[in-house]
Parts: sequence; C-alpha cells; structure tokens
Amino acid sequence: MDEYPYPLFFEATVFTDREKEKVRRYFQKRRDSGGGDCGNVEKLGGSIYKICFKEKEDQERVLQRKFHTITLPSGEVQLTVSQTSSPQTSDQPSTSQSLSSTNPNIKDLEKTFRIDVFLLFFLRDNSKAYKFFKKQLSSIGCTVELNFDEEVVLVRGEVDKGPGGGFGGAAEKWECQVDRVFIQLTETYLCYHVLEPKLVKMVLQDPSFRTNDIKVYTESGYAVVVGEVDAMKEKIAVLEKSLPTKKEVPIVEKKFKLVEEEFNREMRANCPEVTIIRGTAMITLEGPDKEVQSGAAKLDELIKNVKEKRVKFPTALLTFMKTSDAIPKYQTRFQQRLRNPVFFEVGSDLVLSSLSSDALNEAEAAVMRDLKVTTVQLQGAIDLNRLKEILTKAKNEANSRELRVDVSYMPGASGTSTTKVRLVGYSEDVAKLNEVLHDFQLNQVSTQETINLLHPEIVDCFVKILDLIGMKQTKVTLQASHFPNPCVFVSGPRCHVQEAKETLTSTLSSLIVETLTLDGPGAQQYFQEEGKVTKELIESSCYVIIREKQTAATPNVQRPRNTSRLSDTPRSLSYSSSMYSTVGNSAINITNLKIKISSLENEQVDVLVVPMLNKQLTSTNIGNSLLAKAGNILQLTFYLVLASCAIAPGDVQLVDAPPSLGCSKIFFIECLPWDGVRGKSVQALGNGLKKCLELCAQLNFGSVAIPIIGPGIVLKYPLREAIQVLTDIIHQFGLSVSSGSLTNIHIVIKPGYPDSEECYHDVYKQLSLNMNQGGQAIFRSLTSDLDDIIMTVGSGVKLHVVFGDITNETTDVVVNTTNFKSFDLDGVCKDILTVAGPEVEAKLKAAKVNRGKIFVTQSGNFPCKAILHVHGRQDEVLIEQLVCDIMCYCEMHEYNSVAIPAMCAGAGGLDPAIVAGAILRGIKSSASSMNSLTNIRLILIKIDVFLAFKEEAMQMYSPAVINRVLPVFPVLPVQVQQQQPPPSVSAYLSSLQISSTSQQSVFTFLGLSKKDVDNAMEKLKHQYQTQCSSNTFSKEELELLSQDDMTELKELVESEGLFMQTDQSGTLTVSGLKDGVTRVMQKMSQCQFMAFAKEVRVREEEDLYLRVVWCILAHNGNWERLPRTANHQLESDELTEGIKDAQGLTWEVNLQTMVATRQLNRQTTKLKRLENLPDFTFPLYWDSMAASESMKVITLESSSAEYQTVKEPFKRTVTKTVMKIERLQNVHLRRAYEAQKKHISDKNAQEGGAGEKLLYHGTTQENCNSIMKTGFNRRFAGQNATSFGLGTYFAVNANYSAHPTYSKPAADGSQLMFVARVLTGVYTQGRHDMKVPPPRNPQQPQDRYDSVVDRIDNPSMYVVFHDNQAYPDYLITFK
Repeated sequence: MDEYPYPLFFEATVFTDREKEKVRRYFQKRRDSGGGDCGNVEKLGGSIYKICFKEKEDQERVLQRKFHTITLPSGEVQLTVSQTSSPQTSDQPSTSQSLSSTNPNIKDLEKTFRIDVFLLFFLRDNSKAYKFFKKQLSSIGCTVELNFDEEVVLVRGEVDKGPGGGFGGAAEKWECQVDRVFIQLTETYLCYHVLEPKLVKMVLQDPSFRTNDIKVYTESGYAVVVGEVDAMKEKIAVLEKSLPTKKEVPIVEKKFKLVEEEFNREMRANCPEVTIIRGTAMITLEGPDKEVQSGAAKLDELIKNVKEKRVKFPTALLTFMKTSDAIPKYQTRFQQRLRNPVFFEVGSDLVLSSLSSDALNEAEAAVMRDLKVTTVQLQGAIDLNRLKEILTKAKNEANSRELRVDVSYMPGASGTSTTKVRLVGYSEDVAKLNEVLHDFQLNQVSTQETINLLHPEIVDCFVKILDLIGMKQTKVTLQASHFPNPCVFVSGPRCHVQEAKETLTSTLSSLIVETLTLDGPGAQQYFQEEGKVTKELIESSCYVIIREKQTAATPNVQRPRNTSRLSDTPRSLSYSSSMYSTVGNSAINITNLKIKISSLENEQVDVLVVPMLNKQLTSTNIGNSLLAKAGNILQLTFYLVLASCAIAPGDVQLVDAPPSLGCSKIFFIECLPWDGVRGKSVQALGNGLKKCLELCAQLNFGSVAIPIIGPGIVLKYPLREAIQVLTDIIHQFGLSVSSGSLTNIHIVIKPGYPDSEECYHDVYKQLSLNMNQGGQAIFRSLTSDLDDIIMTVGSGVKLHVVFGDITNETTDVVVNTTNFKSFDLDGVCKDILTVAGPEVEAKLKAAKVNRGKIFVTQSGNFPCKAILHVHGRQDEVLIEQLVCDIMCYCEMHEYNSVAIPAMCAGAGGLDPAIVAGAILRGIKSSASSMNSLTNIRLILIKIDVFLAFKEEAMQMYSPAVINRVLPVFPVLPVQVQQQQPPPSVSAYLSSLQISSTSQQSVFTFLGLSKKDVDNAMEKLKHQYQTQCSSNTFSKEELELLSQDDMTELKELVESEGLFMQTDQSGTLTVSGLKDGVTRVMQKMSQCQFMAFAKEVRVREEEDLYLRVVWCILAHNGNWERLPRTANHQLESDELTEGIKDAQGLTWEVNLQTMVATRQLNRQTTKLKRLENLPDFTFPLYWDSMAASESMKVITLESSSAEYQTVKEPFKRTVTKTVMKIERLQNVHLRRAYEAQKKHISDKNAQEGGAGEKLLYHGTTQENCNSIMKTGFNRRFAGQNATSFGLGTYFAVNANYSAHPTYSKPAADGSQLMFVARVLTGVYTQGRHDMKVPPPRNPQQPQDRYDSVVDRIDNPSMYVVFHDNQAYPDYLITFK
C-alpha cells in the first residue's frame, strides 16, 4: 500500500531539485500551509507537479487555502493546488453540476466549495458574517447550505436560456459570480493556527480573543483563531510579542559563584518565568523578553559589585597550598563561615574575591594566621642524614591524614658547608617541627672515634660479638671495617661516643681467639648447611662465635653441595641483598635479560626453573604443562631423584630433562602457598630462586628460563609480590661477584591470561629499574619479545610497531577507532575520549558519518593536532582503504606523524592477524607517495595483537627495509677450546682423589674464656665426625658410567668435599659426610637405571623396526622409511615433540589423517604404516594389506609421482594413450622373488649382484589374470617367439612389448603390458634351442648364467628360465 495516498496537483515553472525540496518542506509544515507528513515533489509532465500526503485531513487543509505563496532562491512563487492533474480555472477548488428542472427554459445549477473547516465554524458561530455572506449570494439569486459532515459549502441557483437557446454562457457567468463571492470570503477572514503551548494557553485564557468578531477553536495540542484579516493581524502581533526569547550572558566562573545565590533569589522573586541554563563560561536566560532583559541587567550589576584582592605570599607557601588540600579547604571555609562568601584562588599570588571588603580582610587574616614559612640555619657539624631521618619521621606523623607541613634543605652561602632547613605549612605543625629541629641541634652534634682491632676476624662477626658481650647500639653507632685497617668506628653524640669507646676497647682486648682445622672441605659445607643449627647451638651454649675461615685451596665462593639437590639456607636469613657479596665487585656481568612471551615448556635453554609443592611434579600448572610435553619419562626421572630426598621449603632439586624438552636440566623449587609479605613463603621462594641462579653460574650453564612463580591457583601469590621476589633476586644476582658463564636469563610470561599485559609491564618496569647500580650497568642488556620494531617503507617513511598505550602518543595526528555509538565501553575509543575531554566526545556523539569516511575533530586536551575518528565495520577491505585515506589526509595537511591503533581487533572482535594484514597493506600501498608524512606508529595495547602485527610485518617486508629491531641475544653454548678424548675410569678417579684430599676446613673460635672456646672446639669436631660414613663401588658398577656421568660424578664429589680411594682391583671407596656419600650412591643408582632404560628402549626400537614399517612420502615422490626412533614414536603415539626423518628434519604428526607437517615452512606430506609378516618384509612403496590378504591391486592416482615414474619411460617409446596403471601386490610371488633375488645376489656378490631391472612384457586379457596370481610361467614359452631360448621374454623398451603380436588388443582396442622386476644377474647370448642358461664354466656345469639376451653389447631383450626370477610389478592399460 502506498505510504502517501492523498495527492494534490499544481502548475508551476520548472523547479530545480533544491526548489522541489523547499516546496516539500513548505507543505510539510502545518503552520505554513495547513499540511503535514508528505512525500517528495514529482513532475508529471509539462508544468504539472504532484505532491502526496499521508493523511486525508492534511490534504483537505491545504485545499482550503486559495493561494500558497512560497519563497524560493529565485524569488516568490504562488501556487494553486487541485485534486486533479488538469489545472482549474477557479481560484478555489470546487465542483459544479447541472440539476434537472421542470421548466425547460430554466436550468438549476449547484456548486460545492471546500473551505477551511474552522472558517466553516466561524460562519456558523458569527451570525453577522454569515448574514453578509448569504446576502452576497442572494444578490446573484443563490442559496447557500453549510455541510459540516462533509466540511463543504453547497451553493444553488438558476439560469435562463440565452438568446441562442442554450445555457452555456449563462452558466459560466453564474459560476464566475459565485467564485468571486467565495474569493472575497477567503480574503476577508483569516484562520491563524497557534502551535506554541504557552501561546495556546494565552489564547484560551485571554478574553480579548473571544469577541463577537473573533472566535477561538481548539484541537488536540493547538488552537485556531478566526476573524477578519485586520483584527487578526493585531492579535497575531500580540502573540508574536509574547513568544519567549533567549539571551546568552558571558560570565567569569569565580565571580558568578559569588553572586549565584543572590542572583537566583532575585530571579525567583522578580522574573519567575525565566529559565536559567548554566553552561561553561556562559549563562543562558530564556523567557519573556522583558524579564530576560531585566535578569541580564541584574546579573551584570551583581558581578560589577565583586571586589578582588591580591595578596603577596612566599613562593614556597603558594606551592604548599597548591600541593596540599589547603585550597579546597579554604574554598569551603570561606564560602560557608564568613559573613559574605570569598572565592579563594592561588596563582603567582593569592587572589581573594568577594562582594564584601570586610570579608576579604577577614579571609586574608585567616590565611596569614594559619600558614607559615620558617627557615632555620644549622649550626656546627651536623649529621645531616640523621637529621633528615628524624625530620622525615616527624613530618610523616604530622602528615598521616593530610599534607600539613613540608621540609626542604637548602645549601648555605657559597664556600660554606652550612645548610638551611625550610619548614612550610600550617603554623602549628611548622612550630612542632621547628622544636624537633632545635632539640636535635642541642643534643645530636655528632663526632666519631676509632678502635683498632688485633684480630681481623672480629670485623666479619662484629654484630654477633656485640650480642655476645651484651652491648646495644642505642646512643652511638658502631661499625666494623677492614679499611684502612681492621677497626671499629664509634659515632654519635659527643657525650656518648667516649663512654662507648672505653667500654668496647676493654671488652675486645679480653677476647680469646683459637683455630680448629678439620680434614676436607666438607666440614665447612656441612656447618654452612645441614649442621648450621648444630653450630649455632654450640655457639649459644658455649658462649662463643664460630667463623669459617677460607684457606688457599678454598675459593671465597660457596659451591653447591651437589648437582641433584641443594639444602635450604638458614631459616634466619631472608632472600634480601645480604645473600650476595658486593664488596670490591669489579667483575663485568655478561648476563642478558630477556622477557619472553611464551610457555615455559617451549623454551630452548640449558635450564628450566619450575615450582613444586610437597615434592609433587603435577602440583602446579607449570609442572602439568611440562609433563604433557615430555611424557612419562619425565615423571619417572623425577620420582627416582626425589624418592629418597628430604625436601624443605626453598630447597632446589635438579632433574635431568628428557630429549623432548629443549633443555638439559630442570631445577625444581619446593615452594609454600602465600602467607604474607613477611611470611615463610616469600623467604622460601627467594631462597630457591637465588640457589637456581647460583647453580647456573657455578655449573657453567649458559641460559636459564624462569616463569613468574606464585600467582596461580595453587600458590596464590599476589601478582606484584611474585614479580617483586623474582626481580629482586635477579637484581641481587647481577650485583654478585660473577655470573659465571650464565649469559641469558629468560623471564617467561605466558600470554592469553587476563593479567598477561599487566604482568609484562610490571616485570619490564622492575627490571628496567634494576639495570644499573650506582651509575654502573649490572646487566648487559634488557630485551623482550614485545620490543618496538622499526622499518623503513616507501620513500623513507619510518614505520614503528609498538606495544603500548595510544594515549601516551604525541604524534601530530591520532586515529580513534569507534562505532560512533558506544562510547562507554572499555577500549581505545574510551581511552582517547577520556584524555581529549567532553567537547570532543560531544562532537563525536552528534556526528553522522557515512561508511568508509573519516570524521575529524580538534584534539581537545589530547597532545596532538587532530584526531581522526574511523569505523572499520569488521571489514578488512574497508580497514585497508581507511588506512590509505588516513595517510592521504595527513599528507594533504602536511602532518609529519600519525599514531594508528589496531582497528576492530579489540571490541570489534576481528582476528588480529586479519587486521594486521589490512593495515600493513594500506601503509605499504600509500607510503611511496608520502613527502610530509615521515613517521607512522602502530600502537598495539594487547600482547596477542602486537605479536600478530610483528609476524605479519616481518613476513610482508624484506629484511633489507628493517632499520632496527631491538637486539635479541641468542643463547650461546659454553665454548670448548678443544675436544678431548674421554678419560679412562682410572685416570678420572685419580683426579677425584687428588682434588678432594688437598683441601681443609678451618674454623675460628672467639669467646670470652679459654674454657668456653676449648669446649666448643671439641663439640664441633665430635659433631662432624658423627656425620661421616663411606661406601665402596665395584669395578663393574664403575664401568657402566658414561663420560657425562663421570663428569657429573666429579662435580658431585668436589661439591660434597668427599675423599676417594681406589685399589688395584679397580674398586672405589667414597668417604665423607653421610649425605654426600648417600648422594653419590643415588647418582650411581640413577646412572645404572638410565643405562638400563636406554638399553631397553634401544631393544624395543630394534624389535619394532623388524615388525612395523613407518614411511614418509619424500618430496621426490618416493616412500622413505623413517629411522628407528621415529618408528617407535609413531607406533607408541609419543608425538608431542614431533618426529625426525632420516635427513634430520622435524615434522609434526596427525595420526588421524596420517599427515606430517614441517615445523618451519608448514609443508605437508603423507605417512604410511606397513606391518611385515614373519617371513615377508613389505616393499616401502606398497600399500598396507590385511593379514588375510595375499594379493591386492592398487590403481594409481594419475597425479601421483609413482604414476608419473611408471608412465614416463613407457611414453618414451610408445605414443599410445595410457588409460590406467595398477600396482600389483602379490605376497606369495614377491616372497619367492625376494628369495631368488637374495640367492642370485649372494652368488654374484663379486660380479654385480642380482642385476634387478624394470622391463616390459606384453600380454593378453586371457593371460593377464594368470600372471597376476601365479606369476610368469616359462612353460608357455613359444606362444609368440623363441628366438633366444625357451624362457620368459622381457623387453627393454615398451614399444616392443606394445606390438599387437605380444599385447593383443581387446574388443575395445585396449592393450595390456606388465612392468616387471627382472633379476638378470650375469647374462650371456641366447639361442633358440636353450631350455636353461648355459654353464658359466664347463668345469662347473651346475654354475649357470642367470639369463640370456638378444645381444651382449646392448641388449634389448632379456630371457629368464626361472619363474621366480621376475615379478609383475605394474600393469599398464593403454589404447
């Protein structure tokens, strides 16, 4: 159904499209035309136009007006509308008709006029007007009837025949007279529609609008006033003056706040109908004009009464007011508590504004009274650091709830060492700190004395000595030092230093110092670890201090106890920096730090660090991931190593990694669930991480990968605490004396978690802060997988791929990706608009942007020149075009730089790789034409999005255009100068014995009495001896050790400090600490087990290799057998790490599809499994066969390499078309053929072996099936020819066998030919009468030739006389 069914027509000159729209809008406005909702203006032909209305009432109201005058750009135009497309001569749309009459000389006429219904009502209600109207019609002999149902006026009259006897002229005259009456009627009276609600109310309430000559009619929502034109013009003027007006008054915010309350009060009292709208620096008044003007004048008057006072204050005090809560506090106070409000503003001066001078003075006095600046000159030698500590504490106490006081320090005059202290803030708090400062100057004047020490050992244990003698550092500071000589510095207030010096000198001179020497370094290691608690008990019970003394053979670096377990450090130590020695550190740390976005199990490093709980491999997600990749061999190795070990929190357990992981060792840390920042869990994790790094350095590992341990569902660390522990330990390791060969530390962050980005930023921030210490670099570099990529594209344009936040950019142009609807959803759009401000957001909300267009706004508060808003609509083609348009816009406006986010990759939901491709293609296609635009930055806030862009960029652009990718340091192997032959077991054991017995453990004892010292020495010696044991290994056990096992055993022996003894029979006796001996025994057991496991695996692989054949289709189309290990992996479904083929290439495997995929280039190929029979090995190119099958015919795919390999030599000599090629798999025939092949090969081992050749044999359909099933039969010799003997003939060239004589065509013209494997062996010239080949030597008649030929020099025909000497390999059907 038509939406606009009620048409009207009018005649006019030719309209332009713009004029048509102007006419349409005129008829759409009821106030102008009486119309309403309508369609477009249409031209019907000539000068006739049509416009259609949705409602019939709208159409009729338009018809009621005689003329419609419209102002167009070309001038005013007057239109007369009609209900028909033919123009009417009457000014009013009307209808007339003739009525029948009884008098033939008189004709009755009738005409209907449709006028405004409200004029119709007016005629009904105004008797004066209606009488005048009827009188006019009566004068021309007419009667009138008002029809309110049809809303028409009906006029009737009579005319006589004219002189010619017709009615035509009289009827026309009558109609013209009637039309003139109606034209006069419509020009005399006016219907005025009142639409404004306020005016409607006024019209209805004002009695002046209800007179005899003026009538008011109401409809829903509006009113209509009808009356004579002159009277109506006066009323319309009154109404138009009553229309509300609007006035905007600029204001200064601070002044308006002062007068706002009084202004609102005045307006409510005097101008109640005025609406006040508050804007930014603007007040808008809406209402009756008079009241609006009055309100504006009142506001201006009030603002002029505002007084302002500028007060000079010290800069420091102004700064304090700005940084503290003073400004809002005074604002509230001065607005509420003073007699008149005061506005408080701080700039270069203090500015006070108010309507009252008294209030200004009162406010100034309050500020001067409340705030104060005091500067104090320090006198004498002051411990400035101590003073700062005291003042900082006092300041923090004062500022516990709000900033009330601040302290700063200023150097004195040039050339002096004095310092000034400035206190600024609230007067009472400044007074309190001033009092603290005064007390310090009276009581804390510092001095320092020195006590020289006779025994250097005292320096290292000075704190314990103070505890031993019961001396506390309350009033003085005591610091022991080796420089310039062993001494103690006593510093503090002068009155206390001398007293402390005298007491300490007397006590130190009475100390007893003795030395105890024990054989072997194991004693020191024991008392540093397991025996530490015992040593501490001896110290406390005997009142002594025991110190380990470093001998010449013992370096001052503690080595790990073993290569499989580290016991925990003493419980009294945390993981703080005291763990590392930094004194005299001059070594250069070669370690590189790299943040890896990966999974730990995929890292290619020497060592992986893994958390565990309660000695369980699968207690954490990381452990589960490792097990999933490495398989059960990891679990077996793990439990073998940990089964007999006692593990405490913070201990580290070393486990050999299986080949499926990209590392050689796994360090497992025993952890505790989170129990607070100061709990045991943080200490245990810190100790464990420290030991891992020390082990890597001491065992010469080159690289280690460490995850963020803790923030999982098991350990439940807060993310930031976990990061803090790890980065602190790495920092302390960097400060250590040497990092050994450890050149790479990987911090691994797994992507895809909600907090992955937060984790990366925190780790990067912490490591960045730890790169330097005291101005010296402690690590070589810090890189990450998310480092910027910079490349040159086009004509010198720099393209940056950046992982970061776009709101941090300062480019000339910033691109915002938005859907122009949702502005509150988290994402790039919300972030940009938050910075840019509400004005930019308002413009964006009001914008109507077509598809593919750019909407440009000013930058607002964003630090750029322009913001380009775009909507990618999840369309990669559109995104690419938008990028091109963005670059062209920048170039046209001569912008130098632009920042672009990943359009639609976030909330838009588009695949990041698709977005990356579209954006980079857009840049690549436009970059060559850029001159002004030189810097394009792709800002990517999500890790997965950045990695997708990075991969796409590296693929799209060649390495030649990449200017800079932040350096990535590879994991470097430990350099070996020369490969030495493996040492013998005896030589190896000899070196162990020498290196162990040449060391001693020396302890220094300090005590207050000789008796206590002697008692402690005896107890320590006895304790060590009770911890020792020995074990002997046989020569057979030692011979199971590999070279790696020997190396590890050597390291274990040295780290445990054990004694080694050998005898002539080759046995080895190990003696020393029980734990050390036990670990050597465990190591030997582990080596034996691994050797056995390896032997079992080799036997399994060998046995399987004989039974099952796994093949891979090589690039040349041939099936190649996979090596034994891959064969076993495929059969056992151990495919986590993929398989390696005979060329060493690694493939990923899908056993369901039997497809293998190269890891690097994603090349795919097929796999095949064959299961050999006990007495038959399947050829590699055969398809698998069921055990019950003895024969199988396989039709080759014409696209396969095998098909082409068979077809190509056939087509060299045969021009006919190959219809199909079939492979024949006959187990019985092939078994017999292979047996004959081995026999001939062994017989002719010195003369070329079996001489296997692929030859051709033509056949018929009748013989074909027999040959396929039972093979070639020499008994049928002679059917075609026997020129060279009574055997089976095979041709070198296919064209010979293709002759119809040998390959007889079938009824459809097709022919058959076998491609046969023939064992030609040693051959000779054939003769027609031969039934078997002749003897090779007349003296040995049983040793015969293997075949005969048509000619010796270049055979084209071979004849064999043994049925098993040929195998039908393929059958070719051709035509």
